[in-house]
Amino acid sequence: MKSDREIIEALDEIIEGKKVKRYIHDLSFEGRDLSSAFVDRLLRAGFVETTVGEVEVGFDERVPAFIVRDSKAYFGWVFQERFTEKKSRKLFGSEVRNVKGDWAIQVPYNSHEKIFVRFADRLGMELDSNFVLE
Repeated sequence: MKSDREIIEALDEIIEGKKVKRYIHDLSFEGRDLSSAFVDRLLRAGFVETTVGEVEVGFDERVPAFIVRDSKAYFGWVFQERFTEKKSRKLFGSEVRNVKGDWAIQVPYNSHEKIFVRFADRLGMELDSNFVLE
């Protein structure tokens, strides 16, 4: 049986991604759903509850985010997926991939689903120059 302190430390390690890979994590432990504790730790760590549509993100950057669904935490990024010079979409894409290699969890900009982002950890990303110009 883990102490509350050990559980909090484990949740913090998931959030920080330094000792534990940020991916998909089951938030149930010994019959307890730790989703609310995880959300509390996210907020304490500087994550903000928002929606994809409310996240300001340029074409050359991405913002780390978590989604909490069904006692699981999914890590991913909010970014602009660019199709052409004029056509793009903003979305959350999970680190977890499906068999085709696409994001297993995708949340579009017009979804009302709550996500948790940490703007301070915004990263640059390489733009894909393989899109077709219109």
